[in-house]
Amino acid sequence: MREEKIRLHCSALAKIITEIRPIYNQVEAAQQALIETMIGAAIWYIPKPPNAWTGKISRKALQRLHPDSHTSSWKLSEEHVYPRKIAAQQLLKNLQLTPEEMERLFREEYGRLHYITPDENKGVIRFQKAEVFTTPEAAYHQAGIDLIAVEPADLKEIKNRSREVINKYLKKYG
Repeated sequence: MREEKIRLHCSALAKIITEIRPIYNQVEAAQQALIETMIGAAIWYIPKPPNAWTGKISRKALQRLHPDSHTSSWKLSEEHVYPRKIAAQQLLKNLQLTPEEMERLFREEYGRLHYITPDENKGVIRFQKAEVFTTPEAAYHQAGIDLIAVEPADLKEIKNRSREVINKYLKKYG
């Protein structure tokens, strides 16, 4: 069911992008920004594939989730590796975009996410703007976000604030 929804949504979005591209290329920058935002929102609403999470979480998120952190703010943000607006710009430039290519790009790039704190999520935005964005890694580095690789099997325990599991990663990565 989920896989079929992903396929159908990606197919529809590819067709929409192909049809809207001529309009996008003829309008002013502010109107282009609106179209990019709309396509970016559509990307967000495509169901997440089972492997959407990259396996990375920020050090700060791990620290906040630690039971000794004494913070009530330990919520995680799902941060798209590629900013949705950047993804929209790239898709609008892709003259070879097919439904299959859209699905591949969504699964391998645009639908992928890391877990970071809400504060980090707000802080990285200025490095994800089209005029300064180069790569996802550069944006996280510029924002001071240190991503740590976590075993997928440990994520549930981390979310449940397991001292043992969180300590394992904090010790491993200094």
